[in-house]
Amino acid sequence: MRSEQTKDRTSRARHRRAVAAVGLVVTLTAGAAVGSSVAADDDDSSDNRRERADVMVQGGGDVYQRNGARLIRTDHSVEVEWRIRTPEPGSYTYPTPDMVPPGSPTHPPIVPGAPEVFTLWLFAFDHPELCTDGVCDGDDVGDTAARGSVYQADGEIADRRWLRMGGKIRFGQTPARGHGLENPLGAEVHVAMAPHGMAWDGEDLAIQLNGPVGAPPLWFAAIFDAP
Repeated sequence: MRSEQTKDRTSRARHRRAVAAVGLVVTLTAGAAVGSSVAADDDDSSDNRRERADVMVQGGGDVYQRNGARLIRTDHSVEVEWRIRTPEPGSYTYPTPDMVPPGSPTHPPIVPGAPEVFTLWLFAFDHPELCTDGVCDGDDVGDTAARGSVYQADGEIADRRWLRMGGKIRFGQTPARGHGLENPLGAEVHVAMAPHGMAWDGEDLAIQLNGPVGAPPLWFAAIFDAP
């Protein structure tokens, strides 16, 4: 029991460190990163690898949804499937509209209210063993040894009890920032969900669904370690 508790504390500390470290990237581009333990599914095949991970609360301290994230790896892509209980409006911490990368469109007001908008972001580090200081983060995005990349995977209006999102990132696909995915079977992958508050209409909604907002302590996230 003691060893399991120690392992759990170590894992949560690592997640909190990853959350804080990757914050550099949101000031430069789009979002992502932090997470949980990973397990391979029983239905793995020679053609792909399926992994599950817990989705962590904002800041990465505790589990929000057990096995709420799934990653499917092939030799040419990584695909994320995200299924969590829709966060209750007003039950968590919201970002402010100014928490966007330089040059981004002005984000509409961020206030609680159903339904709310969430976006899903993915970090892929092709060579995680080469990440600086032992943690893959913003320092490793771009033309670096680790070859990190950032992508938006999805955006959704959460109007149901369960929030489902997902997306597939292809080999060589142009990222929002970074080098571009080249090692889907061996990359470390971070997935993060950013809250955008109550859904607006028209151009404001388009901005909510298609851009980053917030900082790592405000994201719900999962980490998939390299196999």
